Amino acid sequence: MGIPAIQPAIAVVDRLLKTARRLSASDLHLDPTEEGFTVVARRDGVLEDVETVPASLARQVVGRLKALADLLAYRTDVPQEGRIAADRSDAGIEVRVATFPTLLGERVALRFDTPEGAPQSLASLGLAPRIEQALRTSLAQPDGVVLLTGPSGSGKTTTLYACLRELVSQDARRSLFTIEDPVERRIPGVTQTQVNPAAEFDFGRALRSMLRQDPDVILVGEIRDEETAGAALEAGLTGHLVASTIHAGTGPQVFARLLEMGVEPFVITTAMRGVLSQRLLRRADADGNPAAGRVVCAEWMPMSAPLRAAVHQRADVEVLAAAAAEGGYRTLREEAQALVKAGVTTQQEVDRVLGTL
Repeated sequence: MGIPAIQPAIAVVDRLLKTARRLSASDLHLDPTEEGFTVVARRDGVLEDVETVPASLARQVVGRLKALADLLAYRTDVPQEGRIAADRSDAGIEVRVATFPTLLGERVALRFDTPEGAPQSLASLGLAPRIEQALRTSLAQPDGVVLLTGPSGSGKTTTLYACLRELVSQDARRSLFTIEDPVERRIPGVTQTQVNPAAEFDFGRALRSMLRQDPDVILVGEIRDEETAGAALEAGLTGHLVASTIHAGTGPQVFARLLEMGVEPFVITTAMRGVLSQRLLRRADADGNPAAGRVVCAEWMPMSAPLRAAVHQRADVEVLAAAAAEGGYRTLREEAQALVKAGVTTQQEVDRVLGTL
């Protein structure tokens, strides 16, 4: 009975993966209900209903996804994470799979890798010219720290890989290393490693060990804790260029978070080159309505003299932002308003992403 029962589930999974690819969806959610699943796609940052899966197939669909991602099918009481390799996905792209137990059954979130050939260079990201140039200048330095921030789905990973490709393309050859969770794209010319928390090989431990490999440049997938933050900024002080992401809303909030993590002000002001905070906004069509595709809206916060002084005073976010403004910092909202004025996006889209004033 088991073999015939799984056949419709295989067809459903194949269809869902193909639909996600056709829609160019970044994520697909399988939300459990009493009737089965509601399938929702995230496209250009916006959720939209796709279809429903009946309760008679719900468990088999989850089981099929778990099998493809090498997860434990019999564990329904704990969250699990895995990946479906591109050659095992009917959509032909790699898929990250995360399950989560709920009152009505397991919820499944699928995140789709960007297809090969998608823009990955700094020049093709669409950053404002002065911000792109500031980022290029920072990446050309022999040491220091560049941090990227923004919420999940804001394109940080794409930008971080673009920075890595920029470093690979530079004339002066440098020893390039990454610490990732997981490795999302193989970059020739770069030594890449993947953390393994189960083996106690986390970002902090990997970074400490990597410093003994004589690196010039280190890309850290994410700064999550005080240990990693301290190690990353110390590396920036000792002759290494470090690029990483950190979860915070804006540039000033990044500096406030580093202070809260216990990083000494002197280390922050000496090591930091700047912070890039970004969001993705839907483009406007000729009639001023949201259109297909998104544009990067980014702010660049350099380490200026007024900001340095505010960090040494362990100032709060508002004071840090005011000090940064003295040094030429323009907020995300200011950058977004420039895009609205140029007709690239709409005020409604800016309010949706950044909130209303």
